[in-house]
Amino acid sequence: MMKKPGTDYDEVSVIERRIGYLVGARLREVDKTRMAIEKQDELRKAHPAPEGWNSVSAIRKWREAR
Repeated sequence: MMKKPGTDYDEVSVIERRIGYLVGARLREVDKTRMAIEKQDELRKAHPAPEGWNSVSAIRKWREAR
């Protein structure tokens, strides 16, 4: 297989594109996480917990019942 003649610029541009893809993917993950957190906050505000509710005790009971 023959190697194509290229310049250092070609190699740098490939590396720059790859880094751009990686950074973009990470930013999309952050955006999705932020959107999920905002949705959870909306749901939490719309449905407040009843007085005296202890989620830790409820989870402990559920785990022990399994």
